[in-house]
Amino acid sequence: MYLSLSYTTLFVCFYCAEVVYSQDASRTILNASRTGLPSSDVVGSITIPTTLTSVSNIETSSIFSLTSSASSIIITAAPTSTASSNPSIAPFPPVGSIPRDYTPAGLSRLWDLIGPVEIPPITTTVIPQTPIALPSPPPALYPPFFAVTPKDILPDLKFPKGFLFGVASAAYQVEGAVKDEGKGPSVWDCFLRALDKLLTRYFLTILPADVVDLHYYLYKEDVARIAALGINSHSFSISWARIFPFGAADSPVNQEGIDHYADVIATHLKSNVTPVVTLFHWDPPLALSAYYGGFASPNIVDDFIHYAKTVFTAYNGSVHTWYTFNEPQVFCSELGSFPFNLTLPNGVNSSNAQFQCSYYLLKAHAGAVKAFREMHITGEIAFKSADYVGMPWRTNNTEDVDAVERHAAFGIGIFADPVYTTGDWPQILKDTLPPDYLPRFTEEESKEILGESDFFAIDAYRTYWNTAPPEGIGACVKNLSDPLWPSCNLEVMVDLNGWASGPASDPLTPWLQATPQFLRTSFKEYHRRWPAPKIYFSEFGFTQPFEGLRTPAELSQITEDPERTNYYMTYLGELLLSIHEDGIPVEGAFAWAIMDNAEWNSGLSARFGIQYVNYSSPNLERSYKRSAFALCKFMAFSETLQALKNSSRLFQQHLQN
Repeated sequence: MYLSLSYTTLFVCFYCAEVVYSQDASRTILNASRTGLPSSDVVGSITIPTTLTSVSNIETSSIFSLTSSASSIIITAAPTSTASSNPSIAPFPPVGSIPRDYTPAGLSRLWDLIGPVEIPPITTTVIPQTPIALPSPPPALYPPFFAVTPKDILPDLKFPKGFLFGVASAAYQVEGAVKDEGKGPSVWDCFLRALDKLLTRYFLTILPADVVDLHYYLYKEDVARIAALGINSHSFSISWARIFPFGAADSPVNQEGIDHYADVIATHLKSNVTPVVTLFHWDPPLALSAYYGGFASPNIVDDFIHYAKTVFTAYNGSVHTWYTFNEPQVFCSELGSFPFNLTLPNGVNSSNAQFQCSYYLLKAHAGAVKAFREMHITGEIAFKSADYVGMPWRTNNTEDVDAVERHAAFGIGIFADPVYTTGDWPQILKDTLPPDYLPRFTEEESKEILGESDFFAIDAYRTYWNTAPPEGIGACVKNLSDPLWPSCNLEVMVDLNGWASGPASDPLTPWLQATPQFLRTSFKEYHRRWPAPKIYFSEFGFTQPFEGLRTPAELSQITEDPERTNYYMTYLGELLLSIHEDGIPVEGAFAWAIMDNAEWNSGLSARFGIQYVNYSSPNLERSYKRSAFALCKFMAFSETLQALKNSSRLFQQHLQN
């Protein structure tokens, strides 16, 4: 799942409202409309320090004041308080506060930091009905531009043979069962609880993903459901804390975790669904943050490489396509924000944490890929980038042209340049960031990093314009206290005449508008700037507006998702043109998401799934949405599924409707 990097380094969203805290922006807005109450009843202002050293720095009297005249809640930067510690809100464990005790008692102590965990309603793997019975397909919609059929979209263009047409998910967001079968706590298990305790002061809640979709026990049903649609691949991640509960290279392997993912992968293969595996999707073991500060420390490199080697050994021959990291620039950008900045080692602070993380993460990626090659693992490997290459808001304005370059450098180039083109950081970063912020690569390190990817992967949900700050790029770059420093560019979602770049998504995802008209422009730029033999469109998706407000009794309205359906159809149509008319070697596309899930800080309120999950039911029933049928029909008409002849007769009948 992708978060807007230009404005937002940390989203804090919950059912009754949305908090968006930005380390780089001077203010962001919390929507009051989600509560269902008049805006005048649910408004106020919150001030959050940008350099918190403990949760106790936030005091009720200083950060929350009700007002009846505003329609939104504003978060603004403020000086750090010197308030005394408040034991009612447990912060992240400080670096060095937890001993390296790899015994069951040591694991229990780690879970004691988390507190009570919700017991899932299902505690054993469920064997589904075979085959999954597809419901009748949805009827056509009117007007037709909300129900474009695959045969009406570029009927003479086909995807390449072997094209991976899939769905995507991530371990923390779908698995649940967070404490089962020997798993250790992840940073997110701790983070959402600390956040929930903080928000409780203001009568707000956010629930951790203790149960969520319970994909951990329902994976056989979930794989069968996407196989029934004819989807031929599934991109998912492995939880590091399930393989190594303590994270560290010298700690014991959890065999139950190894065996679990072995069966998950085997289940995919038996169902003719290609598994695409990510080693790290933002959920590091909490123990590593407590031991040494996680990805803000050089110690993370060897621990990650050891974890990668263990996984490669376990599943070699069963997985062909691997990702080391998901959206590393988004992950690293969060380390300087509360509460992740509570576990930074000496010498690292909220200002430079993002770039220290970027340095160590690139070394970890390069080391894992080197091990992949030395171990003669079959298949291909890369990492998943995110963001877009935009367009200048004012076409002939040199400052806006420079803003586009800055956005691309800080959003994608920070990781893509070292791996795909130069072995070094983008020059813009080196010109802006001093060495104590951005560690410089040695000549040997550059050689080790350059070329260590077999393909280019991009999570590209939208494309926007970029413009220079009002004071100009030069003034911003020189002013380290500027809220837009160091990227010093603005993302613009409206044209010069005030028209939006595209249809809006749910208010809980304000960074997302549907912009298929710009997709080809971005893919041309991806391929020009970071050339690779092939490209995977590794994530794209859309939140149907206000879907999360509906109850299970409104199932027929929940599964009717025309805006999401239109998003997928138009994006895939543009992707076909990108392949055939622009010559871009795209060989896979993965819809986010396989089903509704825990969208990080947004919890269960922001819905990206092509399947609905009934969170009110102990069985967590899944229901296909219109978009699921649209995707499978597009795939079938575009001849992407070589195994289509093996699909059920019922599925074949759906294609005729």
